Amino acid sequence: DLVKIQHIKGDLHLHCNYPIKNPSHGPGADSIEEMVEKAKKLGYEFVGISDHPPGHGVSSKNEIISWVEKRTKFIQKINEQSSSTNKSTKGIRVLNGLEIDILGDGSLSVPDEALESLDYCIAGIHSGHRGSKDVITNRLIKALQNPHVDIISHPTNRLLNERESSEADWEEIFNVAAENKKLLEINGYPNRLDLRDDLVREAKKFGVKFVIDTDAHEVSQMDNMLFGVSVARRGWAE
Repeated sequence: DLVKIQHIKGDLHLHCNYPIKNPSHGPGADSIEEMVEKAKKLGYEFVGISDHPPGHGVSSKNEIISWVEKRTKFIQKINEQSSSTNKSTKGIRVLNGLEIDILGDGSLSVPDEALESLDYCIAGIHSGHRGSKDVITNRLIKALQNPHVDIISHPTNRLLNERESSEADWEEIFNVAAENKKLLEINGYPNRLDLRDDLVREAKKFGVKFVIDTDAHEVSQMDNMLFGVSVARRGWAE
């Protein structure tokens, strides 16, 4: 029973325009409210706002924690309004997430104290993509073993027509993901489509579970969910 687009109940990888100083990567173009409105049109039950945090190395630990706390309160307020008077967000639950960096040594770009306040955490490699097979494998495994990490984003780091997939011991990564009950992302962004379909098929054999999302940085990109579902189907995801 292969997954179909109508099975999708929400999108956990969305970037909004919430104010941020010194972002680690590009922020989104639209507001949470605008993304919620689009989610309603798509028939979703929830959206997950997983912005990039303040940049590691240019922001202090306290600055990162303070920004996460402030943003958490902002999202909590949206959910409170949703359950009462705010018609634009009514009926859609807004989940509080982040997409953080897996650093060169496998540690995370956001301290655990900040991650504890989130509904979920996405971690991905955003630099050093051409590291050796052992280095990439160790970075991913260390992130998968962190109790605050729920999802690994675009696991192979490929960009179509621009950057090849990173080399890694995928069997070991799939084992660790399954053992720690972590999700691997099937990213529907057109130049990613990552996890690749052949690796989805392999990961399934290890009991790995997946999340399909869009990595949208603007409302119109939320329509890319179809591409992620297509990759999942080619990998025989049910």
